[in-house]
Amino acid sequence: MAVSLIACGGNPATPEAGSSRAPASVSPSASPIGYARGDILIDAQSLKQGIADGVRVVALTPRSEHDKGHIEGAVQIDWPDLELSDTSSDASVQQWRDAVQRKLGALGLSAADRIVIYDEGSLFASRLWWVLDYFGHKDVRVLNGGLPAWMQVSGGAATGSTNPAPATYTGTPNPAVLAQLGTVQSAVGDSQVVLLDVRSPDEYRAGHIPGAVNVPYLQNAVESTPKFWKSQADLQRIYTAAGVVPEKKIIPYCSTGVRSAVTFLTLTLIGYPDVALFSGSWAEWSAHPDLPVEK
Repeated sequence: MAVSLIACGGNPATPEAGSSRAPASVSPSASPIGYARGDILIDAQSLKQGIADGVRVVALTPRSEHDKGHIEGAVQIDWPDLELSDTSSDASVQQWRDAVQRKLGALGLSAADRIVIYDEGSLFASRLWWVLDYFGHKDVRVLNGGLPAWMQVSGGAATGSTNPAPATYTGTPNPAVLAQLGTVQSAVGDSQVVLLDVRSPDEYRAGHIPGAVNVPYLQNAVESTPKFWKSQADLQRIYTAAGVVPEKKIIPYCSTGVRSAVTFLTLTLIGYPDVALFSGSWAEWSAHPDLPVEK
């Protein structure tokens, strides 16, 4: 079985302007250890072995970055190719689903593949991880530390483009991990739901969904490069202090669902059982002048 390497693109400074989760068949990341869902991440050394065993690698990076240097054999897609900005109707979500499955198939990916996704250090590989999780993909993980971690272990990267043979991707959607606009509206004022704004403090202060708490997505990783995810204990402290507790339903959002996908992955990683991404995020909410805004 082939394994796809997926790289996710985007610049952390300028981003965006519930599923079937089987244990990993590739060794998960062990740096740091102790995650409730350690099968979500993989370290660079384990990925080297995984590639030899047929894992598919996907780079979530801009095409220009991919062509300058990537993990050998990786196919490329970027986060704008995965954007779901209108969650107001089931029809719009269905159109997005169909379009994304065609794009995944064009990359030579199928639902049976073992897949590892990486980015160039932005953490945005999480966006594709969420998409595949939504589609019920059973064997998908993210390279902890992204391309910088790979370079430390491998010492080099391939150049040029990758041209995979087309495949057919057919997922089994899990609507529980997607919060549509109506669900978010109903969550405002609900004490059993935490609306989690992961944008910068300045963005949050300028306007946010009423009642939302602010935990910027960059707090999920260490400040140094490679940007490894923080430990289970550190992440639990961060979210508990903000009132983001596993006993409640958590709905992360950002601008267009890219940065908040990092937080979705993180909360799943540390064992939160009920997390749903508001993919339309602030771009969709603020497009409706009748919806309330808190400052």
